[in-house]
Amino acid sequence: MSNSKLNGQRRAVVTGIGVQCAFADNYEQFRSELRGSTGNKSHSRVITLENLERTTQQDYQKIKTKSLIDFNEYGLDSLKEAMKNAILSVNDLEEIKHKVGLVYSTSTEDTNTFLYRTYSEEESSFGTKFSEYVQDAIPINGKITVCDSSCSAGGIAAGKALDLIRYSDHKIVLLGGIETITVMQHSGFSILGALGTKGSQPFSNLRDGVGLGNASVFLIVEEYEYALNREAPILGEIVGYGISNDAYHITAPHPEGIGAKLAMQRAIEEAGITAEDITYINAHGTGTPTNDAMEVLAISEVFGHPVHVSSIKSLTGHTLSAAGIVELAATVAAMHEQYAIPNYKLHQPMEHMENIVFPEEAIPLHYHYALSNSFAFGGNCVSVVVKKITQEVS
Repeated sequence: MSNSKLNGQRRAVVTGIGVQCAFADNYEQFRSELRGSTGNKSHSRVITLENLERTTQQDYQKIKTKSLIDFNEYGLDSLKEAMKNAILSVNDLEEIKHKVGLVYSTSTEDTNTFLYRTYSEEESSFGTKFSEYVQDAIPINGKITVCDSSCSAGGIAAGKALDLIRYSDHKIVLLGGIETITVMQHSGFSILGALGTKGSQPFSNLRDGVGLGNASVFLIVEEYEYALNREAPILGEIVGYGISNDAYHITAPHPEGIGAKLAMQRAIEEAGITAEDITYINAHGTGTPTNDAMEVLAISEVFGHPVHVSSIKSLTGHTLSAAGIVELAATVAAMHEQYAIPNYKLHQPMEHMENIVFPEEAIPLHYHYALSNSFAFGGNCVSVVVKKITQEVS
């Protein structure tokens, strides 16, 4: 008899992942590169001050549609890969389509198409919404939610997916994050002085800002009993999330990490565990002086024991609204394979408390729970707790 409920609640498990980002074109490559086969190579697909192209209206008139990332296809490709890895077919979804939901995070939905059409004097309207595009290809008649709270949106989307499984009759939630960086985002981060010279260097004394990157990632989240009955592969379980807002500044985090601490504490409490149960944290870790200092302080105060902390933004760049999902995928992958993801580009580690460990290479690590942080402009903070489970036979 399987334990299909935890603390009386329905359980949400991850059964498949599909991903495209700056350093990987699929989940298998993503898994491999996270472990360190990339080394400390720089990735030309991450936007930094060194490779930022200042695109003008005249430049856009020369751009051909095929040179732009098709937002809808970009997202659908990762969703299809996640379904394939979850051994989930369109026919499977058709049978329960009223219990299949879609939750995704984005802040640029089809903006590149809009910009191209505007500057090329074509019809300046947005294309088909991603949710409608997906519904043309995949049967979904359940809840559809789009999250856009900038860099915390992915984590919030994960929490929404968990709630749909726990508190409704949904059997499956297609959980995703899609971001295609536009000239507006290039310009905005440049004006803020937030773009790093050589991209993100989280937790390094040399850090001077972020790199930006595209990402499309989907996780198949299923009700535990349903996943067991169809003998789906189970990579991990989403067990809790916490949301907060420090109401401090429009772009800067509270220097004492008040919002970050509260989000982590709430996530741990909702998961029904204690801080001591967490031994690996996938940090927001943008590589900006203020964010990293705040996050390290917050982690050191919430966790009094040794915790391994890493950020993958030196590989992915900051993927903005998709960051929480691509980093949740990384956390689940590492937890499933039982290691701590290394920090790339960690030259001259910043000063930190003794209980924080910054792995510089993939370290074998036995742990049952991990936490993923996502923080955003406006003081928005979210943390998600995932659990490694032993797959049971129903």
